[in-house]
Amino acid sequence: MIQMKKISFIYIILLMTACTRELDRLPLDAPSTETFPATESEMQAALVGCFSPLNLRFGENPYAIWFEMYSDIAANRDVTPNASWGTPTSGDVNTIWNTMYTVISRCNFLLDHMDRVTGATDQSKAKVAGTARFLRAYCYSILSQLYGDVPLVTKTLGLDEAYISRTAKTAVVDFILTEFKEAATLLPATNQPNTMNLSSGAAWALASRVALYNERWTDAIEAAQKVMGQEGTEFVLNPDYATIAQRAGKTSKEIIWAIQFNYNDIFHETPLSFRSRMAAGYSNRIPVQALVDAYDCTDGLPIDKSPRYDPAHPFENRDPRLAKTIALPGSVYYGYQFETHKDSLKCWNYNVSPAVRVDNLDATHTFASFSGYCWRKYADPTETHATRSEINPIIIRYAEVLLNYAEAKIEAGQTDESIYTAINKIRKRAGMPDITTGKSTAELRSIVRKERKVELAGEGLRYFDIIRWKIADRVLNGPCYGRNPRGFLSAAPAIDANGTPDYANVPDRDKMRVIQVRTFINPANYLWPIPDIEIQTNKQLTQNPGY
Repeated sequence: MIQMKKISFIYIILLMTACTRELDRLPLDAPSTETFPATESEMQAALVGCFSPLNLRFGENPYAIWFEMYSDIAANRDVTPNASWGTPTSGDVNTIWNTMYTVISRCNFLLDHMDRVTGATDQSKAKVAGTARFLRAYCYSILSQLYGDVPLVTKTLGLDEAYISRTAKTAVVDFILTEFKEAATLLPATNQPNTMNLSSGAAWALASRVALYNERWTDAIEAAQKVMGQEGTEFVLNPDYATIAQRAGKTSKEIIWAIQFNYNDIFHETPLSFRSRMAAGYSNRIPVQALVDAYDCTDGLPIDKSPRYDPAHPFENRDPRLAKTIALPGSVYYGYQFETHKDSLKCWNYNVSPAVRVDNLDATHTFASFSGYCWRKYADPTETHATRSEINPIIIRYAEVLLNYAEAKIEAGQTDESIYTAINKIRKRAGMPDITTGKSTAELRSIVRKERKVELAGEGLRYFDIIRWKIADRVLNGPCYGRNPRGFLSAAPAIDANGTPDYANVPDRDKMRVIQVRTFINPANYLWPIPDIEIQTNKQLTQNPGY
């Protein structure tokens, strides 16, 4: 709740104490909210406390990865997307709200009391203040994009001012962009993606996203250009796309900001939910057929237009990112032959030499992948324990900034060579042919939307794209499909301008597995409801329409 999550609560977690003392007594063995933070070390501890709620996990998955399960390109076997956010009492609705406001309240407290800190250099204090402003702006970007108008709280509230009304989203976005710009002046230029040391580039990168999401094209272009100006020094595209969301990618200069995890104390269990049954996983968070069919062929044409597409061998001659993002039938995954055809009762185990045939759980287990596919992103075979992963969930990376720039330029009507250059850098890294010049605005819009779908798949951004493009009511309604469990489709589905497949004219579409039947209520579901407990507690809050 946005009431004062009073400072005693805030710093119980932060300082690893169980103090329940009255606030009018100064403790002798722990910091007091009347004096905290007083030193450099306390200031740094307070900053750690601002970060810590962002280690939020839903089940096995960090929240950033979990966002993908709300979209049309992934499925959570346990629940449909609308069940997660479709009512004011949904657990995810409450958890995201509370988590983001917890970070905001901690940042507000730290910023309000920086003047207490002694013994710290001005440079150190500026960096901490910049980081706190960055985190606060980031949390407001999540809140405003999901809930629309939200209370804008920029200071520590007393009990007599705890109940406040919602602020118009436009004003919240103004605040977010201003905060990112100010944070950029306080943060260092050097980017360190495997630490909590944020950079000015990270602030500009997220500003480019927020501006794009809110159709502030000029702001998005200018913010992206700030990051692009550091290409080759602070930010580069990782030559190996497959490793970006793996352990090997933790120190990649493509990653601008990621949430920090490690094996020792702060880890997540994503491999458990992503791995195949043969690899000791649950296969309950999965990519679906709508994503697989969105990848073009190697000639740059969609599968319904390319002469290189062969329905009998659907994974051949495809965008290399398909096989690097998704475990496909017939590939090797965690040392096993990954085969989800229901008649493949045996598969090869390559983890022993010589390889041997073993019972194939991915074909016979009741709860093997419902789509017939598994994720490769965030599922790294070098992590030997399915219940312990240190891969950092990516919040933003350089490829997205390039796509933010290209899309903003297209929508602003500023068609020029730089759009093609930005998109083609990503495609060249992927091994796909360049986009040739001379495209119309509609053609470029289609290109950048399809590129975002496949380049950023599995990273938690797809849901926000289909919401802001206002296509969620089309792609999140009706059946969610997996593969034909006993073969492949006889023909390609029709692929629209957004990269969405339509199976209506596929003769044997009835053989596809229906994972879920989804419901998206238009226009209500384009915003999440305000949590019911907030409405009951704070009479100043109003509910979003349709809930």
